[in-house]
Amino acid sequence: MPLDVDVVRPPARLAGARVLVIDDEPANTRILERLLETAGYTDVRATNDPLEGMALCETWTPDLLLLDLHMPEVDGYSILRQVTEPERGAFRPLVVVLTADVAPAARERALSLGAIDFLTKPFDHLEALLRIRNHLSTRRLELDLVEHAEILETRVAERTVELRDSLERLRETLEERRRLAARLVTAQEEERRRVAADIHDDTIQTMVAVGIRLELLARRLSDPELQEELDVLRATVSESMSGLRHLLFELRPASLEQVGLAAALEEYLDQARRDGGPAYKLEVSMRREPALEERVVLYRIAQEALVNARKHAAATSVSVVLADDGNGVRLEVRDDGRGFVAHGIQQERGHIGLPSMRERAELSGGWCRVESAPGAGTTVTSWIPLTGGDEEAE
Repeated sequence: MPLDVDVVRPPARLAGARVLVIDDEPANTRILERLLETAGYTDVRATNDPLEGMALCETWTPDLLLLDLHMPEVDGYSILRQVTEPERGAFRPLVVVLTADVAPAARERALSLGAIDFLTKPFDHLEALLRIRNHLSTRRLELDLVEHAEILETRVAERTVELRDSLERLRETLEERRRLAARLVTAQEEERRRVAADIHDDTIQTMVAVGIRLELLARRLSDPELQEELDVLRATVSESMSGLRHLLFELRPASLEQVGLAAALEEYLDQARRDGGPAYKLEVSMRREPALEERVVLYRIAQEALVNARKHAAATSVSVVLADDGNGVRLEVRDDGRGFVAHGIQQERGHIGLPSMRERAELSGGWCRVESAPGAGTTVTSWIPLTGGDEEAE
């Protein structure tokens, strides 16, 4: 029956596959060579010399090898063992064995050495071409997979380099932002210190002098009405002195620099409670003391949150938590006040400090979140990276 070429014609992507035939019988190689060319394969080679065939496997790297098992000098098993070495990887050809030996032992040995199929002599031409096409389709898929893997590997390598560059730029940006934040905090605190020093050395000393003069004047007065007016004036001066000292504490608590963050917060909370503020609970679980700039940022955020709790939320109790969190410190201020609708707080009167808390935290490479609802109190949570904690900030 004549061969129906259309049935066995390979698709265009397979027509250029390299097919090598090694058989010591010239008649067999001619038949297979003509059969493959008639079917549409354009790159077919055949040899009756097994040594030449082994050399072609090395230099020409065929996609499919049609191999006779029983040949003089070098048999098919030796060639099969050589061309299917695992070290060859994707360059190992698919091997279809040509043999008249139908003994199970021969098949088992060939399969164990890496053969994928058998064509028993004499073979059916249609069956041979269909098997060859199917195996070449598999080969093409394997090569495509290898090619795609290499492309993917290249893209991953390129993307990795890009990500490393981006990460380095991000680190530089974060470091620059941290330096700017430190300078800003330092400038703000220096200004507070200067104002506090001016108040202490000038205004408070003046008020002290006024108080002394009023005391001396009170000893010389005998008129009850004038004495009463003077007592009112002395009380006013005393209240002003108390207010100025409280302002000094607000501007620059000495314990923040000299003792540490937890001590400064406890001092602030205790002072607020004595001034009629809410009861408080302070929990501290930090392994190390933050740097001064980081202490200042956390202290000012806590201070703003506590002012809001006392003045705007009418809270009766607050809890403050300072805890290690990754490569930074987490600050949490929770109150039982009246609460508010959390969205849109930037525009609400009385909550101008909330956006400033976020700005302080973000300038330092951290974050600040506010959770609240009417009647449910307010929780301010902030995280600040400690010096050397770049990974967490990223």
